[in-house]
Amino acid sequence: MKGVIKTKTSLKRLIEDILRDYPNVEKYIHEREEELKYPTRDPDENVGGGKGGKISKPQEQMVITLDEDRRLNRLKQQRNVIDDCLDNADPDTRTIIYEMYFRKYPLFKMEGLITEGKIHCSRASAFQLRANFLKDVAQQLHLNVY
Repeated sequence: MKGVIKTKTSLKRLIEDILRDYPNVEKYIHEREEELKYPTRDPDENVGGGKGGKISKPQEQMVITLDEDRRLNRLKQQRNVIDDCLDNADPDTRTIIYEMYFRKYPLFKMEGLITEGKIHCSRASAFQLRANFLKDVAQQLHLNVY
């Protein structure tokens, strides 16, 4: 993502998509680890040929693959960043993020959170809390901050 210029809107949508995926990130990490541990093998068409260039010890290959896999590392980074941001957020911010992004079927928009007493701040403050959280996530993910 380095060097990519993003508009405010597209960066915000990217972060919101990452947040919506957060409840499933553990499943995605597990699935990716399983893909790397147990790859589908192509049939060897080199019958009777010379030595291949593969590492002969599959356990070493798996460790190298798990450590170097970009997709797996990105999922873990996103999980850790969101965990850190949530740990540092106040209760109203956590409620906003949970209700608006982590629920499969969100029950409230920002107005509903305020009128139903789920959060205890003004409308302007609620939008600012959400914006600050999104900005923190973007900064920690090293995305161009809006």
